[in-house]
Amino acid sequence: MRTLKQKKYFLVYEVAFVSLMAALVYVFKTFFRTPIQLPGHTAIFWVIPFIIGIGLTRKFGAGTYIGVLSGLLIGFVGMADTGPFKVFEYTAMGLTMDVLALAFRGHLTNPLVGFVLGAFGSFSKMIVNYSITSALSVNANILLVGIGIAGASHLIFGGAGGIIAGIILNRISHFQFPNHIENEKSSKNRK
Repeated sequence: MRTLKQKKYFLVYEVAFVSLMAALVYVFKTFFRTPIQLPGHTAIFWVIPFIIGIGLTRKFGAGTYIGVLSGLLIGFVGMADTGPFKVFEYTAMGLTMDVLALAFRGHLTNPLVGFVLGAFGSFSKMIVNYSITSALSVNANILLVGIGIAGASHLIFGGAGGIIAGIILNRISHFQFPNHIENEKSSKNRK
């Protein structure tokens, strides 16, 4: 029998790298605490692995994968207030960052692009968090009072983390996964 060589979307080392980024999100979210009493202030830490994972793999779906895996880790292993529903928050964040990364393809090393990805990724996580909390029958009036400050702080801290990620990605962008090097060599040989 002949077996056809199937091209996989994510290679093994890319899955390992993106899984490590998801574990880093879990570590940042669970263990890094700052004394600032604003919602979303830890986004300055945990948007960095999202953007670096998306920027180095250069494939759509890397952010969503990081979101699903880190949401599972935080929801089932970490200290999550909504339990397993954290998966939806981090999946929405990863999907938002994936879609925005498509719009800014090739410019993820720019700190301004990092600001946009971090701010809107963190903001989408906050929107899903408020939706889940209101669906779990928490008084919606209480939620609406704090959404303005929470939204602004998610945008600010997520954007600040995105700027940091853009700077880091700019410094390490010359390191490439082996398949990117092989793809460049094969495209040069075809010319």
